[in-house]
Amino acid sequence: MDPQNDPLLETPLDRMGASRRRFLSLASLGTGAVALSACATGGGGGDEDGDEGAGGAVVEGEGEVSDDNPFGIAEDSTVDVVIFNGGYGDQYAKDAGEKYEELHPGTTADVSSTVNIQPDLQPRFIGGDPPDLFDNSGAQNMNTSALISDGSLSELGALIEAPSLDGGTIGDSLLPGVLVPGTYSGKLFALNYMYTVFALWYSAKQFEEKGWEAPTTWDDVMTIGEEAKKEDLALFAWGGQNAADYFHELAVSMAIKEGGPEVARSLDLLEEGAFEQQPIIDAFAAIEDAVSEGYFLAGGAGIKHTEAQTEWVTGKAVMYPSGSWIENEQRSTTPDDYEMTGAATPLLSDGAAMGAGAIHGAAGEPFMVPSQAANGAGGLEFLRVMLSKEQCQNFSELTSSMTIVQDTIPEDGFGSTALSSVSSMIETAGEDVFTFNFSDWYGMGDDLKPLWAEFLNGDISADEVREREQAAIDAIREDDSIEKFDVE
Repeated sequence: MDPQNDPLLETPLDRMGASRRRFLSLASLGTGAVALSACATGGGGGDEDGDEGAGGAVVEGEGEVSDDNPFGIAEDSTVDVVIFNGGYGDQYAKDAGEKYEELHPGTTADVSSTVNIQPDLQPRFIGGDPPDLFDNSGAQNMNTSALISDGSLSELGALIEAPSLDGGTIGDSLLPGVLVPGTYSGKLFALNYMYTVFALWYSAKQFEEKGWEAPTTWDDVMTIGEEAKKEDLALFAWGGQNAADYFHELAVSMAIKEGGPEVARSLDLLEEGAFEQQPIIDAFAAIEDAVSEGYFLAGGAGIKHTEAQTEWVTGKAVMYPSGSWIENEQRSTTPDDYEMTGAATPLLSDGAAMGAGAIHGAAGEPFMVPSQAANGAGGLEFLRVMLSKEQCQNFSELTSSMTIVQDTIPEDGFGSTALSSVSSMIETAGEDVFTFNFSDWYGMGDDLKPLWAEFLNGDISADEVREREQAAIDAIREDDSIEKFDVE
């Protein structure tokens, strides 16, 4: 039985612990025995000290290493790449595969895609035949912490030190902080390719027509909500658990801007009292105020997040918090003249620790090289190709989304107002960028999403939400079976 629906587990906290322990156990049985058996012929071997433990493998290729072939991919070799075919599609990866073959005549880039990463790939890990590179994304992704604990992933540090196709090193070309989400206790195991700016999204056309300015503070947001309500418009749309999670992100981001990076550090370290920090209290209370004022479009609990987003772009609601993937996700339902635009996370007060332009920027779409990959060197080289400016611009033009490589978006955003505004927010923020990782690191999404759905539906208070989130991180902290990750 699915532990999320097990009647013997009475609370979300109980279900969370059972779900995580069962999956970690499954992952350990499925991959632990085979993941570390690869020798250094093509797929890599143990860690730098020769210890085949949870530290991960270091990739070594069979070919001759050169400036044009820094990982030593073998002639006539094939690289097996599996892409999550979600909101970004898979054309960008197919295009990168063509470039890979062009740069390395005689090699083959076998690029396939799926929406079922775990169901399709876990049997391959168990059988000792994982792909050389995979995009561990989507609702059915593989448990990253379990893969790391079992030594099933290669370290990717060599990729960052490798020469870029555009000159300099790969590391030199990246936006600030983009390696943080894929770094676990100081080791890079996932290269998150896509760069997301989390923002409040709105129609620039509608705002101009209404005479509204893009909000800078939460008071500004609530003022817009009051004016919108007079015109029978909702301030926010929401739908289902995914959209509820977007408001969780908004609240935590407002708290971090209010209190500074130490707020995020406390959460990521799973500290006692993390959800009793005053900025967290204030941010959750701010969302509660919007719920109490009736600023949310009714019926959110009964629809999907994509349906809520359609209600938003078709004029029933004014704003929507989301990552910068939102334009591409709603491309088919958004009016041509909508002029979708993002505003940085609003400030809670004039005394906020971070500036108005600070953004929650995070890398997503994690690519990983299995430690037992037959051609791990090819997996690294495929990523090196993907990280060229040419391929990054191709990705952005296809998807209206950014990659982690700097200086790849033209001023007109390839005709996208959303992408143009993302580029502008990044430029304004400079180094004033923050992120938080606790939910992703410890797989808490399935438990926080329904909690926030209850909250936005008006069924529970902000105080209860904080108490239950604190109980959740307390349980993780005290569970010795769950590997904990350091904060740099």
